[in-house]
Amino acid sequence: MPPHIVILGAGFAGTSAARELGRLLPAPRCRITLVDRHNFLVFTPLLTELAGGEVDGEDVVVPIRSISPRIEFLQGDVIRLDTERRQVTVDLSSGSPHPAPTRTLEADHLVVALGSETNFHDIPGLQQHALTIKSIGDAGRIRSRVLRALERANASAETKPQEPLGVVVGGGGFSGVETAAAVNDLIQYSLPRYPNLRRDQVRTFVVHPGERLLPELSEDLAGYAQSALERHGVRIALDTKITGASAESVEVDPPVDGQKDIACDLLIWAGGVRPNPVIEESGAQLGKHHGMVTDECMRAADRPGVWALGDCAEIPMPGGHKTYSPTAQNATREGKAVAANIVRSLDGQSPQPFRYTPIGELAMVGKRAGVASVYGFHLSGAPAWAMWRAVYLGKMPSTGGRVRVAASWLLDLAFGREAVDLP
Repeated sequence: MPPHIVILGAGFAGTSAARELGRLLPAPRCRITLVDRHNFLVFTPLLTELAGGEVDGEDVVVPIRSISPRIEFLQGDVIRLDTERRQVTVDLSSGSPHPAPTRTLEADHLVVALGSETNFHDIPGLQQHALTIKSIGDAGRIRSRVLRALERANASAETKPQEPLGVVVGGGGFSGVETAAAVNDLIQYSLPRYPNLRRDQVRTFVVHPGERLLPELSEDLAGYAQSALERHGVRIALDTKITGASAESVEVDPPVDGQKDIACDLLIWAGGVRPNPVIEESGAQLGKHHGMVTDECMRAADRPGVWALGDCAEIPMPGGHKTYSPTAQNATREGKAVAANIVRSLDGQSPQPFRYTPIGELAMVGKRAGVASVYGFHLSGAPAWAMWRAVYLGKMPSTGGRVRVAASWLLDLAFGREAVDLP
């Protein structure tokens, strides 16, 4: 039997590895199986655009079965991972109400790229009452909740004229800042269509426990991002933690404007992630962030034939003092590198250490406003916004997706967005 390579997870890391293995290995030489609960890759950088109503859900996905004819795709949930035996148990029901059997896969080389899930940090009420921004469904629910809140506030304005409409975003990193900017832009764009509402009746908050927004960027870019958000009406609460949540309010510490509870119609949590929980029971060695510990070549510690990458892995950077951050930029390069290392192993050669220096970081911070740090150069405002769109448009995995997104952006510029609450 030819060697069997099993890849768990069809995010940026997993699909990058699968595509590269399909390119490097001819059909008779090995089998390549890719496993994921969805049969599509989500281009996550555009999820905030989806939440803000600037693109549609079909624009930000790529069918897994189209990435390479060499790949055998299996749709299902990984429910058990045995890294010692390189065995994987997959529930084939994938959320379907109809029962389905499980299937066990045995691998000669096992690539673990199961990604991450939202970390609610055990804050009371947060998981029950907050929306996240990790999937197409999340982005669609955010847009729907915003528009429904506007409808309710407009209808009740005559009887409750002083009751504001509130949106709270927890977390001031890239995801939180871009989500707050997109949601606030959607609200500001939609307000003229609601005659009973005034701009001072709508409040968007970003609650962040750190000293400044976007700690990954320089102080000047973080300062510009905060100023841009505030110019567009977003309130920023720094050095402030969310300590609880209910259906109608968010509890913060210290109080904001003297209030311990912020009334809100929508709470969005972008305050961190943690590796897929299947990793905890895999038998692999875990690091301080609960990801799988690897060496510089992405081989799992004490697990021959097991490789880990992406959000669920802790891959040491040169020097060994830090690990690569869980970004799409890193994950894509890790996927290509692990594919090359598997081929080297099959050829009896030694794998190569992973080395990559990120090109830079970009973030959208409001209507036609962005911040960018690329190759050490700093940009802000409209040029950074244009660069953000150009870079991510170019990085979309499919030509069809690029055309659809570009068309949506052009239509938005010419005619405005279609801010409707689709079921």
